[in-house]
Amino acid sequence: MRVELLGLSFTPQHSDARVLDQLIYKWHHSRQVISRVLVEKYGDLAATGWIPTREEIDRDIQKLFGGAFDDFCALQLR
Repeated sequence: MRVELLGLSFTPQHSDARVLDQLIYKWHHSRQVISRVLVEKYGDLAATGWIPTREEIDRDIQKLFGGAFDDFCALQLR
C-alpha cells in the first residue's frame, strides 16, 4: 500500500475480491496486511519525532474503514 501517497482518502479492500463471499473470505488476511502497514507508517512518524496520539490513530483507522467515504457522501455539490 502506498499510504504516503494516498493519505486516508480510500477504503482498503482486497483488490481481486469480485463478490461479497470473496471479500469476507479474504478479510482476515487483508486486516493483517493493513495492520502491518499502519504499524510501519506510525513507526516512520515516530522516527521523525512525532509520536501519534491514540486519538489520531483512532481517527485515521475510522477514516480508512468507511469514514472517508461517509465524508465524501456528505459533500454538498453546487
